[in-house]
Amino acid sequence: MKHFFSLMAAVLALSATCVQAQEKLKYGSAVKFSPQYYLPVAAAEERGIFKRNGVNVEWFPSNSGTDLQRAFAANAVTIASSSAGADILSIGRGVPIVILASLQATDDFAVWVNPKGRIQKPQDLKGAKLGVSRFGGLEHAYGQLVAKQVGFPKDVQFISTGGIKESLAVLVTGSIDGVVLTPGQMIELKLQGRVKEVLEVINYLPKPWASYTVVARRDFVQKEPDTVRRIVRSIVEANRFVMSKEGKAWTIAKMRQISNYSAEGAELVYATLALSQDGKIERQAVTNLSNFMVEYGLMKAEEVPPLDSVINDQFVR
Repeated sequence: MKHFFSLMAAVLALSATCVQAQEKLKYGSAVKFSPQYYLPVAAAEERGIFKRNGVNVEWFPSNSGTDLQRAFAANAVTIASSSAGADILSIGRGVPIVILASLQATDDFAVWVNPKGRIQKPQDLKGAKLGVSRFGGLEHAYGQLVAKQVGFPKDVQFISTGGIKESLAVLVTGSIDGVVLTPGQMIELKLQGRVKEVLEVINYLPKPWASYTVVARRDFVQKEPDTVRRIVRSIVEANRFVMSKEGKAWTIAKMRQISNYSAEGAELVYATLALSQDGKIERQAVTNLSNFMVEYGLMKAEEVPPLDSVINDQFVR
C-alpha cells in the first residue's frame, strides 16, 4: 500500500508538470529592447507576479511591430504588448485582435539634433532635413505633425534612412539636421553631448492619447477569459512595481543589463517611464489616435474600425 501511494504521488506530480508545461503561454512584444516592452514582462517573471496569478508565461519578442502583427495573424502569438497605432491599423485590415489594456498612454518621441548644428530651437526647423526610419511610419507622422504645428508643413524635408541605426549614423555625420526618436534610443548620445532635443512630440499631440497597449487575439479572449484576466492583472501589477520606489532600483539595474545604459542614462530613461498602473484605456484616446493616423496618412478613413471592435476593457474595469 505504501508503494501504491508513492506511485500515485509520482503520477500526480508528473501530471501536474505536464499540465503546467501545456499551459505555458507565449507573451509577445513588438520589439525586444524598448523598456516599455521588456520591463513589465521581466518584472512579472522575476518578481513572481505571473506565478502568483497562476499563469506560466514565456516572453516572445518580435523584431518590429509589423512582425508582431504578422504573428497575431498567423496565430503564433495570442497576447502581447504592442502599440495602439499598429493595433488599430491591423484591426481595420482584418487581423482578429482587440486592445485589452493600456500599457503606457504617453509617447516620448522627440526631435533630436546635433548641438553644434544650425537648429537650436523649434523655429529653426524651417528648411530642415529630418531622418525617419521609413516613410509612412510613426516617426514620419510625428515629424509631419511637429512641422505643421511649428508652422512649416511644407518646409521640412524627410529622408528615409532605412532604420534607427542608420538614422543615428547620418545624424552624427551631419548629413541630416535631425531625427524623430525616443530618449531610450538617444540617451547615451545625449550624455556624450552628441545630440540634444529641440522639442517633444507629446506637446503637440491631442489629449488623451493612446500609445503602448496589451492586445490579444479575439478567439483567445473568448475561449480563455480567465487566463486573459490573470495575464492582464500580472502586467498591471508589474507596471506598479516598476513605477514604485521599491521597484526603481530593480528597474534601473534591469535597463542597464538589457539596454546597456550607463547608470546616469538609466536614471534619465526611468524618469520618462509612465507605465499605466491601472491598465485603463480611454476611448477618446483611441479616437484621437485614429483621427491622427488618417490625417497623416498612416491609414485610410475607410480602414478605421468601429471603436467597439478596437477595445475590450472588461479586464481592467
